[in-house]
Amino acid sequence: MADLSDVENVLVSLITQIVYPNGTAADSAVGQPCRVFRGWPIPANLDADLKAGVVNISVYPLDGEQNVTRFSTDWTVLPSPRITLTMAVSGTALTIGGSVCCPLNAAIVVDGTAFIYPLQAKDTPTSVATALAALINTTYAASSNGSVVTVPGATRLETRLGTVANVVQEIKRQKKPFRITIWCNSPQVRDTVARLLDPALASLNDIALSDGTAGRIRYVRTHPEDGAQKSRLYRRDLVYSVEYGTIISQRAATIVAEQLNITGGFDPDALN
Repeated sequence: MADLSDVENVLVSLITQIVYPNGTAADSAVGQPCRVFRGWPIPANLDADLKAGVVNISVYPLDGEQNVTRFSTDWTVLPSPRITLTMAVSGTALTIGGSVCCPLNAAIVVDGTAFIYPLQAKDTPTSVATALAALINTTYAASSNGSVVTVPGATRLETRLGTVANVVQEIKRQKKPFRITIWCNSPQVRDTVARLLDPALASLNDIALSDGTAGRIRYVRTHPEDGAQKSRLYRRDLVYSVEYGTIISQRAATIVAEQLNITGGFDPDALN
């Protein structure tokens, strides 16, 4: 679930990428060292950085918030993990390859009967084959050799792989303003940083959040502040709003085998 701190952390990461396009070990794009952080600067630390020519860029939430909750409470499936395991059938043999990824359900359907094995973190293609052969052997004669499962009496083999993903429900949505403050020791440096940051942030529409959802980022206003220029402090505030949802989530597995429970007899008149 994304909250205020998650949005702040994402903004810090995005700003760091903008001012350090070649990585933080390389020079910044503005020609001076930059320190990007959440919260409000500590005065003593800020004074020391300004004397050393270090630009501070802080991300701080402003007062005021809009409740923009919509009425829909539908559950939404987040993107599933990529499947890296492979299963290939040739006649009565099944070959397992690739690499193991979890959580994942591996299923083999033998003549219409499904056998499902949930992969474990330490599994290999060989251990998956062994597990599936053991499951199949409770109903059909089956064996495994390395990563190959053989079911000699089968007339039809099918394979299915299903991931386990998160489904989420948005329970509220908020629009929050954030102040991105540039703290510099000269107006020229401040202007250089602002000219770099503002268009880069304004060009964004959505930002990915840690819970798999996205927030909508929008420019709000700009405010310069020269009141402390005697202390060689020049500041500019860039205010951006982020609209993001608060969610609850649960796990959901991909269906790899169908199961029908039928009671009673067959009524041929029901087809008429």
